[in-house]
Amino acid sequence: MPIDPVRDAAIDVLLRVFERGVFLDASLNRTLRRKDLRERGRRFLTQLAYGTVRHKLLCDHVLGALLHQPLEDLPAPIRTLLRMGIFQSLFCNQVTLPALVHTSVDLAKKRGHAGLARLTNAVLRRAPQRIEDVQWPEEPCDRLSIRYSMPHWLVSEWAASMGIESAETLCHALNVEAPVSVRVNMLRTSPEALATELAKSGVLAEKRTLIPEELTFTKGPPPARSKRFQEGDFLVQDPASMLPPHLLEPKPGEWILDMCAAPGGKTTHLAALTRGEVRIVACDSHPGRLRQIRENCIRMGHHGVAMAAADGRRAPFCGRFDRVLVDAPCSGLGTLRRHPDLKYRISRQDISELSVLQGELLRSAVTLCQNQGVIVYSVCTFAAEETNELVARILETEPVVLEDGPTWMDAWRTNQGTYRTNPVQDGLDGFFLTRLRKRS
Repeated sequence: MPIDPVRDAAIDVLLRVFERGVFLDASLNRTLRRKDLRERGRRFLTQLAYGTVRHKLLCDHVLGALLHQPLEDLPAPIRTLLRMGIFQSLFCNQVTLPALVHTSVDLAKKRGHAGLARLTNAVLRRAPQRIEDVQWPEEPCDRLSIRYSMPHWLVSEWAASMGIESAETLCHALNVEAPVSVRVNMLRTSPEALATELAKSGVLAEKRTLIPEELTFTKGPPPARSKRFQEGDFLVQDPASMLPPHLLEPKPGEWILDMCAAPGGKTTHLAALTRGEVRIVACDSHPGRLRQIRENCIRMGHHGVAMAAADGRRAPFCGRFDRVLVDAPCSGLGTLRRHPDLKYRISRQDISELSVLQGELLRSAVTLCQNQGVIVYSVCTFAAEETNELVARILETEPVVLEDGPTWMDAWRTNQGTYRTNPVQDGLDGFFLTRLRKRS
């Protein structure tokens, strides 16, 4: 019987992530481009790849109780295959245990040898088929770390700051699959008109937030494969990432600096908000990433954006800008629903180092901003060092004051000039935003 091509491809995706450190979305996209799979197969491949990564620590915990040897002693393809099998057993209701075992054994023969195939058969036949059948540690943080596959240090910090119950609620919210949302290009269409057009081809979408451009897909193929996407009618974005340009409130004729611009989602949003009547400089420290900005600008019809390959901390600009957006590099903890592999990459030391970088970028933004100009700082994380604590240090040393944005954003306002989104409360990625006015 032939090897299941979808599960076989999933192993390739996961090996690149687990063994070579490739980002999950990049690894999956590489395989999807190379494999000729039907739509159903593409969806299952995506489910296998994201689900196995999302629940990696849980899968390893279950396997630890089923194996008579350390998981790490097994060859990488078999280790990956077993993790994928546990994920299917616990979370894929459409997969029967006999089908799971049979396809996994066939893959073990291809990826290993007969002895490893027998081991795979023995282990997966005894795999729990309900999450309730898994044995958990007694210590609360240990349990949460395994149940939601969150790094222990992160769970411990959340438990200490918000209590164990709230920490579990946050872990759960960050461990579910996020809906697919897009930002509609309002220069070409509207959310309502786009939803009507998409429905004609069987793609269903609806508005779920107050954000004017937001539209959330509920049924149909990935939006990036849509003809309307290619024509520039929308860009795939979480609604929370649409808030920073609105908080900046660009005005026609102003000079705007997008300091960390790639891949161009916020740059093109700024251009759309001013209907092209604004002078935008999109800056990024990686020259190769300017191509992404350029492609998005061309596709969405924004032709007046200037681009500069420069480090925002040492930007080579002579003049000053009316408004500066600092969508800074960050730990990305608020986006774990969409990027579950990030939780295995980030460390406490990384957050401290990122906080230093973010402070340097924000101080540079103050220098590059005109007196009485506006600066917006945004990050997609919850970490205090990257959010409240950082802004407090800037307020102590720089000539800026907090300032509120448009009143329709008050749903996310937590303090003067400060805004947060939260997957627990509003189903959005976790963003932190601050608006500052530079004093004369």
